[in-house]
Amino acid sequence: MAIIETSTFHTISLFIVKMADRVKRARLDGDKEIYFAELLGVNIADAHTTVNEVLRSSGMPTWRIATNIPMTTWIVLNQESKLQLFNDTRCAESAVSYVDNAPQTMLALLNKIGVMTVSQWHAMPEERQSQLPSDVLFLLRNRVQERMGRERVQERMERERVQERMERERVQERMEREWSKFLETVKTLADGTEQVEFRKLTHHHHFNYQGKDTVILGEDRMKHIELVVSDIKAFQEAKQRFLEAKENHPIYCVVAAPRQGKSLLLDVLCSSIRYTGTLAVSITYNSSTPYTEKDSSLLTCAPRFWARVVYTIANAFGANLGWLSFQNSSFISLLTLNRVLELVNMCLPQYSNKGIVVAADEFSEVVKGSRSNSELQDDQISLILSSITKPIYSHPCSALIVSGFVVKDLQLLMTAASSRPLTMLWLNPAVQSTREQYYPILEELKKRYPKAGTFPFALYEWTKFSPGLLGLWLEMQKATMHKATCPILSIAQLDPPVVDALAYKLAREPSFFAEYWKECFDLKTEDHLGLKCLRKYEQFYALIHLVPPDNQDLLGFLNPFLVIHKLIRMNYPEAEMDVFQELESAFTTMPWDADAKGNALEMLVVSALQLRQIHTQSSSFSFSKVLSALCGVLNHPSHLSSLTISTKGVKFRGTLATEVESFPCHDSCPVNKGEAKPTGHSFCDDEEMKEVRRIAAIGAIKSHGIIHPTSVMNKGCDIILVLNFEEKSKGCALIIFETKSFTSRTVLGKNTPSTKARMVLEGLLKNPNPLEGCNVSHVCFTVCVTNGANVTYDVPSLDQCIKDLKDQGISVSLHSVSTKEQWMSLLSPSLYFALPDIDEGTRPINSQRIQ
Repeated sequence: MAIIETSTFHTISLFIVKMADRVKRARLDGDKEIYFAELLGVNIADAHTTVNEVLRSSGMPTWRIATNIPMTTWIVLNQESKLQLFNDTRCAESAVSYVDNAPQTMLALLNKIGVMTVSQWHAMPEERQSQLPSDVLFLLRNRVQERMGRERVQERMERERVQERMERERVQERMEREWSKFLETVKTLADGTEQVEFRKLTHHHHFNYQGKDTVILGEDRMKHIELVVSDIKAFQEAKQRFLEAKENHPIYCVVAAPRQGKSLLLDVLCSSIRYTGTLAVSITYNSSTPYTEKDSSLLTCAPRFWARVVYTIANAFGANLGWLSFQNSSFISLLTLNRVLELVNMCLPQYSNKGIVVAADEFSEVVKGSRSNSELQDDQISLILSSITKPIYSHPCSALIVSGFVVKDLQLLMTAASSRPLTMLWLNPAVQSTREQYYPILEELKKRYPKAGTFPFALYEWTKFSPGLLGLWLEMQKATMHKATCPILSIAQLDPPVVDALAYKLAREPSFFAEYWKECFDLKTEDHLGLKCLRKYEQFYALIHLVPPDNQDLLGFLNPFLVIHKLIRMNYPEAEMDVFQELESAFTTMPWDADAKGNALEMLVVSALQLRQIHTQSSSFSFSKVLSALCGVLNHPSHLSSLTISTKGVKFRGTLATEVESFPCHDSCPVNKGEAKPTGHSFCDDEEMKEVRRIAAIGAIKSHGIIHPTSVMNKGCDIILVLNFEEKSKGCALIIFETKSFTSRTVLGKNTPSTKARMVLEGLLKNPNPLEGCNVSHVCFTVCVTNGANVTYDVPSLDQCIKDLKDQGISVSLHSVSTKEQWMSLLSPSLYFALPDIDEGTRPINSQRIQ
């Protein structure tokens, strides 16, 4: 190490002293001594360490000296002596340089001249200071400079922290003053209010039913309300055993697609809970208080949740607050459950110390918004949600009810709830067995169309599954009558927000629904009814869930209203667009009598078969599975070997079905739909026209597809589906559907299933042969009944026909479709919900089921 020149030494020495003094003045504890060991980043004891200890910190295992010596000895050796200490001469120079520049070496040099602190350096004579090597002096200068910079930064940060703390205290004081002022304002309003009116989440249609003013909810929804209310009452009674109660109190989750009555259920539920003496407040992330990105932020999610609660309570006293201005109030970030209870205790003393139940409508928007943030992981989203759930369930008798979830978001809520129970409240669509509960809505709608023949039954058939859609229709119709505008007559005039979003998606991807239809008609799975809950449809709120009574095998299906809506179907591929356009036309027939309903039912079956044909082209299926899917119960088994149906080589023609005048009885008078039936005779005598009709029917069968007889006088055969067997020698099978003539009033009359079956089978035995050259090897006759009646055949009366056909190489099986599950399998769940009830409106209404 070279000895530093005198002039340079003075400059560096003066710099070190000045910098050390500034460091000392900058310290908050300025009286504390500054040690050079601290500046060098080592301990004081390191001045007496050994050379090998220093070399060990280099990470080079070969850098070692044979005879270890202390640093105090090392600093007095010359360069040659240091090199000789190493056995490995190749690394000696590098190792010596490393040790010479180590902070322990510099500390040992300072220690040698008796300098440990800056004050000792300042008091040392210059002749002793100059004994230090120049590189040691330069290093000390750099270390002092670094330390000075850190101290200045720390000092500035401390000043900023003090300023921020003072600013927070000022802001806190201002927010507390604003909150106190707000409480006083609401308290004044509360003192002058005789009756508290909580704002409703949705419009309520009140019906005067049997002399009572009521809201139509439905039996299953009322059971949900009774369950939650009984739970709340039970936990109120058990509040003394708080620790036990809070662990068992679940989060209630109302799950349903849009327009299924979630908001109405929450309104009635909150009202019922308040009636028991517990405060229940309904809030929403839609409509008047819409969701924003701030509602999914960890810092603002919980305060904005409680802000909605405060907003609702204040407006219940007539505060007339607007959400846009209220959500920007300075005290919003202060709001917690305790603040809300402070407001409750002050303004609603009857609910003091009883907790609070919050019903958050469309709470799924919070989860959905969190999921859309790519920077948030599932555990972070769970943390956001738990910032709401944790304080609620840490308070006695408080509870949370949320709604609007899709299945994927439900799983995330379960994670956030951790071990807490999650009670699912599924809202099922109205099916045939529960639809009468909503007949008062239908009767009220009919009153809004006083002119005879103007009620749009087609619209009713496609909305009757959804109480919320019926409510929307009634609300819009009331508005049109009040404004003297055009009445609601078609599906296209009902336009909830979900329609636009889905139409936009289909405009960019017309085959968006293809996966759904393929899943519906897939016969290769063990259970073709076990439709998966396809998440991509849930994201657009197009999927509806149907929960069986045993809560097993949750069924998901496309919303029938969306499937048929004009804005949706105009974006379908051309073939599907034609199917649904023809289907809707079949529902617009007036008057909407049994014949019109029968024709619509017939067209539903045709449309389902056509959709199946579109989405199962070039496929092969087991014949037994096809019969199970399309024909329901096998009432008269026929020997069916393990045959396979193939659609390979069958070209889709693009039309709905091949129309023929009649089949198989070609001598019936070919009166088409819409024409008057002939009187005085029932047969045509023109043999030439009979032959023309027979040849046309044979040609249709050979074309392999769907055949649709158009004559109203055609007996026992409404639709024929021709299926090819994969084995060419087996030819084809005819599946014949009879749909029009069976209701709860006629199934036991002259048009019995056996009578209809005999008409068809005898027609197939006529001469000339109606199946000439068609190579038909099997006929399935299927009776379709809409009322769920148990269909039976008088098989002995059909034995001769079945035997005669068997002699011609044609086997026969008899089937029936009557139950909900069988109709869903035939039509698909989506089309099933538009199934017309042939005798709907003629049965007496069970008043006990009107809730």
